Amino acid sequence: MMARRGVLGVLAGGATALLSGCGLFGGNSYRFRMTVEVDTPQGLNTGSSVYAVRGFTTSDLLTGGTSSDTQFKGEATMVDLGNGRVLFALLRMANGTSSDDNLAIMSMKAMDPAYANNKKDSAQRIASGNGITSPAEVAPKDYPLLVTFGDMQNPTSVTRVDPTNLAASFGPGVRLKRIVVEVTDDDVTTGIEERLGWLDDMWNHDINRDGPFYKRFPSETQFLQRK
Repeated sequence: MMARRGVLGVLAGGATALLSGCGLFGGNSYRFRMTVEVDTPQGLNTGSSVYAVRGFTTSDLLTGGTSSDTQFKGEATMVDLGNGRVLFALLRMANGTSSDDNLAIMSMKAMDPAYANNKKDSAQRIASGNGITSPAEVAPKDYPLLVTFGDMQNPTSVTRVDPTNLAASFGPGVRLKRIVVEVTDDDVTTGIEERLGWLDDMWNHDINRDGPFYKRFPSETQFLQRK
C-alpha cells in the first residue's frame, strides 16, 4: 500500500496539473526564513529554517466560485538548548483551527499588512516585495506549535511547550524572546531525519488510525516535515 504522504503527493500533483491546465494556477511563490530566538542563562540561542510557499487560486466545479490555497514545504525549526534538549517549532500555528493554518499563513500574516485571507494575492505581494515588511516579528497569537522530546529517538516522548513559559520545559532562565520571518533566496532547509531517525519510518508506512503506526506516532509528529 502506498504511504499516505505518497498518496497525498500524487493527489496534490494531479490537482496542480489540473489547475495549471485551466489557467487558474497563479504561480506566485516565495521562500522565507523563520528564526526562533531563545534567551538562556548562557546567552541567546537561535535556530532557523527556510520554507517554500506557493499561493494559487482554486475553482469549485459545483458552485463555479473560486477561493485560494497554498502549497507549502519545509521542516520544523530546531533550537538546541544544551544538555541534549531541543525546542521544535512545528509547521502548524499553535492556535490554528485546521490543517490549513500552517506556517505559510503565519508568514503572510506577519509580512503582508494587506493580508485578508486571499492566499494567492498575498503570495504575489510577498514575492514582489510590494508593501510588505521583511524581516517581521510574528505576533504571539500566530506562533507555531512548540514541542520537545524527552528522548529524541522516541516519538512518543513528545510534549508541548508553553511559549510563555519555556522554563517549565527547559529550566530556569530560559524564555522565548521572539520569532522572526523574512523573505530569502536560500534553499529550503532539509535534514531533520538526521536528528529524528524514526521520521522516515513514519512516512514510509501507511498511518492507519486503527493500526500500530498511528498509535505509535503522536499527532504532533505529523507537523515536523512537509515535502
